Amino acid sequence: MIIRSDRTMDSGTANLIETLSERVIELANEDKWDEAMQAAEAAVEKARASDSGEFDDVVRLAATLEIKADLLRQQSFLEDARVIYLEALEMLNGKSECTEMLARVCASIGVLYDFVENDEEAILYYERAIEMYERLDPPELEEVADICNNLGFIYRSIGNMDTAETLFLKGLEICHNSYGKNHEKTAILFNNVGALYLKSGYDEQAREMHTMALEGRLASLGENHPDTAQSYSNLALSLAQMGENKQAKEYFVKSLAVFADHVDTAPHDYAAVAENYAEFLRSVEDDKGSAKVMKKAQKKLARV
Repeated sequence: MIIRSDRTMDSGTANLIETLSERVIELANEDKWDEAMQAAEAAVEKARASDSGEFDDVVRLAATLEIKADLLRQQSFLEDARVIYLEALEMLNGKSECTEMLARVCASIGVLYDFVENDEEAILYYERAIEMYERLDPPELEEVADICNNLGFIYRSIGNMDTAETLFLKGLEICHNSYGKNHEKTAILFNNVGALYLKSGYDEQAREMHTMALEGRLASLGENHPDTAQSYSNLALSLAQMGENKQAKEYFVKSLAVFADHVDTAPHDYAAVAENYAEFLRSVEDDKGSAKVMKKAQKKLARV
């Protein structure tokens, strides 16, 4: 006769589940997706079969579900991932000891809803994740900054510029304090605040934000990086908006030169900057220069 125990699973089973979970991550890092999924399913199956309902067993099962959902999300099986994240979330709800995992799962669900442009649900889960990350001791502020950035884009897309600004600035403050002004993540937030200000008509503030984004990217990424080229272009747009045409032209040229080196991997960015530069040249009555820029761009893009 088999007698079911009320105790949590034995250490051997727990170690096996941990080993399987670690193997999932290793295989995924090696792009061995089929093998990683087999290991993930084995880990979930073992954790589910060994779940006694006790706290440690429930948390272990939720952890294996999160790993499987992460794997599915990486492979773009978004609906399958969402269902599994929600199952893990339901298991963890009310368990204050699991606040970090709860925050992480909520953020992941937010990303899934964000991807399919379900703004209402994305906002709900992102905000839950922020609240939980901030509740930790110490708070996980770097995670908060990433989510603020994502939320800022959502609010900007639905026309709520004030909330978008608040979120971008919150993320910027965290990144500036955590990483310094010349870190890549800080530059991303400077860039996004600048784009928001440019869209809202705050030209001088936009120029300052894009200047700081450019300085950060030059320091962290160097001159010949696509993100640096993006900052050259964004600063050019800000300067053009303010009528500082000589400097705007200089930065457009720098942006195009860098993107030309990356045209194979960033053709759409190259094309967009070429079109913006050509439009700028037309606006200053340099139709010949505008046509020359577009002709050169079309030749380069035709080879991609």
